[in-house]
Amino acid sequence: MAGPSTTDAGAPPGPRGRPSTTSTVLSQVLPGAAVAAVVALALTALSGAETYARLGLPDPGPVVTYGLPVVRALTESAAVVTAGLLLLAALLVPPRGLGWLGADGYRAVRIASWTAAAWAGGALVTGVFAVADAFARPLSVVLTTSTLSESLGGLPAARTWFLTAGVALCCAVVCRLGLSWLTTTGAFALSVLGLLPAAFGGHSGTGSAHDVAMNSLALHVVAAALWIGGLVAVLVHASVGGGDLATGLRRFSTTAFWCWVVLALSGTVNALLRVNPADLLTSTYGLLLLAKVTGLVVLGVFGAAHRTRTVPEVVAGSRAALVRLGGVEVLIMFATVGVAVALGRTPPPEMSGPLPTRVEALLGYSLDRPLDLTGLVTAARPDLLLGTAAVVAALAYLAGVRRLRRRGVSWPAARTASWLVGSAVLLVATSSGIGAYAPAQFSVHMLQQVLVMVVVAPAWVLGRPVALLAAVRPPAAEGPPGPVEWLAAVGRSRPGRVLTTPVAAGALFVGTGWVLDAGGLFDVLVTGHVGHLTMTVWALVAGCLLARAVTDPDRSTRARVATVLVAAAAQIALALTVGTSSRIVGAEYWRQLGLAFIDRPADQMAGAVVLAVAALPVLALAAVVRRPADVQVST
Repeated sequence: MAGPSTTDAGAPPGPRGRPSTTSTVLSQVLPGAAVAAVVALALTALSGAETYARLGLPDPGPVVTYGLPVVRALTESAAVVTAGLLLLAALLVPPRGLGWLGADGYRAVRIASWTAAAWAGGALVTGVFAVADAFARPLSVVLTTSTLSESLGGLPAARTWFLTAGVALCCAVVCRLGLSWLTTTGAFALSVLGLLPAAFGGHSGTGSAHDVAMNSLALHVVAAALWIGGLVAVLVHASVGGGDLATGLRRFSTTAFWCWVVLALSGTVNALLRVNPADLLTSTYGLLLLAKVTGLVVLGVFGAAHRTRTVPEVVAGSRAALVRLGGVEVLIMFATVGVAVALGRTPPPEMSGPLPTRVEALLGYSLDRPLDLTGLVTAARPDLLLGTAAVVAALAYLAGVRRLRRRGVSWPAARTASWLVGSAVLLVATSSGIGAYAPAQFSVHMLQQVLVMVVVAPAWVLGRPVALLAAVRPPAAEGPPGPVEWLAAVGRSRPGRVLTTPVAAGALFVGTGWVLDAGGLFDVLVTGHVGHLTMTVWALVAGCLLARAVTDPDRSTRARVATVLVAAAAQIALALTVGTSSRIVGAEYWRQLGLAFIDRPADQMAGAVVLAVAALPVLALAAVVRRPADVQVST
C-alpha cells in the first residue's frame, strides 16, 4: 500500500505561516543536544584530569578528555529522540485502518530514521573515543595502530558502543522501510533495546552489588529516554499541527508520570549503592548526583504543571502553553543528560570496607555455603527487573478484577488464582535464594528456569490477562485504538500467528534447552548478569508461547496433545543427555567462581533431575487440552 507523500519528511501541509517539519525538528532537537554537550563538557572540565589521576592513568590529551563526553552527550541525545519519536508513532497517535501508519505516525518514523542514523554514527565515534579513553592514549595513536581492533575482543566499553551502533543502524533501516504500525512497534522495541548496552556498562557493571545496580540503571535509562524523547516528539507533533494531539498528550502525560516515578526510585537505589550520604557534599560524584536530583525535582514540577494546565488547554484547542512550557522543560531535560554523562565519567568516592572478593566481583554478592531451605529467605536478593515485574503484574491484575466488580461484572476466581500463583512463583524464582544462587550453581539455575518456563508461563496464560484487559477497557468504537487493539493487532500479525502454532511454539520450547545446555550457549551466557537475565526472560517467553499454543481451542486437539507429548519427551531426553555427559556445563565459569562447597558433577546430575521432573507440569498441560473450550484460552 502506498504511504503518504514524502515531501518534507512526510508532513501534511500545515496552515499558512506554520514552520516546516524540518525547521521544527531542528529547533526542538539541536538546542537540547547542544545544551547536553555543553553541560557535559563544562562539568568534565572541572574534573577531567582528576578522573585519570585517581585511576592511575596518564592524560590522553584534551581531544579524548573533552571530546568523549561531548560525543557521548550528542549520541545519547539522538538516542532519546529516536525512542521518543517511535513511542509517538507506535503508541501515542492512532494509525490508519488496517494497521498502516497515519500521516502523523509516518512523519515521526521518517524523522526517527534520521535520528537513529545519527545515533548509530555517534555510537561508532563514541566507541573509538572509549577505546582511547580506556587505554589513556591520544586518539591519533588509537586510529593508527592495532589498538582499536584488539579492543573488540577484550574491552567491554568498545563492544558496548559498537553493539549499540549496530542496533541503532537496524532501527534506522526498519524506520526507512516500514509503513505499518506493527513494524513501527518493532522499531520502537529496537530503540529501547539499543539503550541497554550502555546502561549495563559503566560504574554499575562492576564491583559489589553490580547486579542490583545494573538492573536499576537499565530502568533509569529507559525511563529517562521515554520521558525526554517522548516530550520532544510531542512538541514536534504540536508545532507542525499534528492531529489527535489531545489523545497523544493524555497518553504521554500518564507515561511521563510513571517515568518520573521510575527515575526517582531507580536513581535512589543506584545512588545508595555508589556513594555514602556523607560524601554527597564532599565529592565531585556526590555534587553531580545532587545536581541530577535537583533537575528531577524541577522536572517533576513541570510535569505537574502540564497535567493541571497544558493538558486541559490542549483539549480545549490551544497548543501555545504546551509549546512554551515544554520547550523550557526540554532544555532542562537535556541539561540533565549532560550531567548524567559527566557523572558516568566521574569515579565514585571510595566506599569504606574491604575490597570485593572474586565471587563478589563476578556475581555482585558473596556466597559462602550451599543453598538450603533457610537460605531461600536469608540469601534473598531482590531482582529489580523480573521481581518488580511480578509484583506489578499481580497488582495490575487485581486492579482490573476490582474495577470489574465495581461495575457488577464477575471474573472467574480460578483465573485470578492462576495469575497470582504465576506472579508469586516468578517473584520467588528471581528474588529469593533461588535467584541469588542461580548464576552460581547449575542445579539452582535449572530450578529457576523450570519454574519460570513450566509454572509461571502456563499460570499466566491460563489467567487470560488479555481477556481481562478487554473486559476492563472495551475496544474503542470510533475513537483512537488503545491497548486492546494493540494486542489484537499483534496476535493477528503473521509473526503472532506463526509463533503461537503448536509446531512453532513446541520447537522453540524444545530448542531452548538443547541449544543452551547441550549446545554450549549456556557457557557463554552464564558469565555475566545480562546473560543470565536473557536466559530467564527467554524461558518465560518460550513457556508462554507453548502454553498459549496448546491451550488454544481453535487449534487441532491432536496437534496440541502431540506437542505436549513431544515437549515432555524432549525434556526427559535432555535430562538424560546432561546427566550422563562427561562435559561439565559452564565448567570454565565455575572454575573462576571457585565455590569449593559445590561438587560440580553431582550438581549437574541434580540439575538433570530437575529437568526430568519438569516434564510433569508439561504433561499436565495435556489435561487442559482435553478440558472444555470455555476454560481454555481463546483470547
